[in-house]
Amino acid sequence: MKMINKTITIQFLIFFLDVCICEEQNPETIVSIPENETSNQVQNLNVSVIEGNETVSSSVNGTELNRDESTNKTRKYVKCLPGMGTSTVQLTNDTELIKLLQVDPKVTDRDVPGACVIVLFYSKYCPFSSMAAPHYNALPRAFPDIKMVAINAMMYHLFNTQNGIVGVPSLMLFHGGRPVAKFNDSEYTLEMFSKFISKYTGLTATEKSTVTSADFAGPVVSSPSKESDVLLVVSWLFIILCSAYYFTKSKWCRWIIEAIQSNWRESEAHANHDHID
Repeated sequence: MKMINKTITIQFLIFFLDVCICEEQNPETIVSIPENETSNQVQNLNVSVIEGNETVSSSVNGTELNRDESTNKTRKYVKCLPGMGTSTVQLTNDTELIKLLQVDPKVTDRDVPGACVIVLFYSKYCPFSSMAAPHYNALPRAFPDIKMVAINAMMYHLFNTQNGIVGVPSLMLFHGGRPVAKFNDSEYTLEMFSKFISKYTGLTATEKSTVTSADFAGPVVSSPSKESDVLLVVSWLFIILCSAYYFTKSKWCRWIIEAIQSNWRESEAHANHDHID
């Protein structure tokens, strides 16, 4: 057994010495790349990356242009019946507006000619509605084929929920009684109103359509109303009465009443004591 172990140990030492000798005689070979070839490869890589970026950017730009062109081509303008407009803005109530916006069963698509109506939802107490008023009053002269109406959204709430009106002023285009688009710009001017209408109808504003001094006089008022809002006053009275009622039921009210009664008794007792003396 000892002889076997010695033999194995000797063989292992011989193998280890052979391996060391081989490593000294045959070191690891390192492949060296000339500097010129390395720089050329890096330059080629950079060129390929730049070309790839140019290809990607050009393809993206081409895609965006194609998307814009396809959008312009696929967008359908609504066809408005000619001669449906009036020379001035019509102020309406809920009953009149319901009649104006009755759905025409014959108008089933934007290509079918139908009555186009622009509705301005405003409030006579809102300063922004007053700023937009003269520009909207001038709009019937710019588009004589479209009927322009305005409704007080604070007085008639029926259409607010139906058309998603959450603030005033709001402008909407209707075709054949159906809503087409809502004005989403923050600049309420005649120019922006005209661009909005042309975008969806294809109609262009008449030449020399400008805001005149007469447009500030009406029909839509161009200055906020200073009269008190009855509904607002009633709302505040209701809030005050409810707050007072719930305050009388609170522990703070009872504590105040008890403190007043206690002070009153003490003052009466003190007064009686002074009177007896």
